[in-house]
Amino acid sequence: MNRHTKMAIFIAPFLVVGGYIAADYYEQYQEKNRNIFELSLEGHCKLSQRPCILKNKQLTLKLSDKNNITTINSNHPLEEILLSLIDTNNQEIRYKMKADEKRQVWQSETQASSLLKQTPQLKIRLISIVNNGYYFSEFYSSEY
Repeated sequence: MNRHTKMAIFIAPFLVVGGYIAADYYEQYQEKNRNIFELSLEGHCKLSQRPCILKNKQLTLKLSDKNNITTINSNHPLEEILLSLIDTNNQEIRYKMKADEKRQVWQSETQASSLLKQTPQLKIRLISIVNNGYYFSEFYSSEY
């Protein structure tokens, strides 16, 4: 066995332990930079009649639906929006919204209008991502 092989066998355990520790520190750093915020619903949500307004200190979202086209308007550019509709049988339908150029108006074809006609209350979950911040809300919309 030459001296390079001996040196590699000697150093390898230190590199494994050092890599494990470095990966743990990196993951903790990433967790600290993730911020989770709750969006609160203003008033009652009647999606078929008027927009539902979700607010936080920094972010305001207006959720509306017309003819199964669901639109979300934001006061800040967003990175991504995920929308879920849950019917009375707890079946969840997920939608990834698509943005305009400014990333403030998001749209997707959904089944919100038809689900609202079938169920008395429709549970809606919304997650939006802005600058490593996760803004979430879960609320109900009724037809009447």
